[in-house]
Amino acid sequence: MTAKELLERAEELRRSCDFGDAINVYRAAASAPDATEDIRRKALASVELIQEINGFVNVDLMNP
Repeated sequence: MTAKELLERAEELRRSCDFGDAINVYRAAASAPDATEDIRRKALASVELIQEINGFVNVDLMNP
């Protein structure tokens, strides 16, 4: 698959809330030999965003 196809597949996985597989495919897109700087930037930013979302903790809800 090309980097663009991998990026599109990762976005489909993200939309279906399959975050683990989406992260793996985003990383594959970023490291693909034909990845442009724009694809690398989008893929790595998406990985960071997913990790932020998954790591979010609302401390106010934990300590009522």
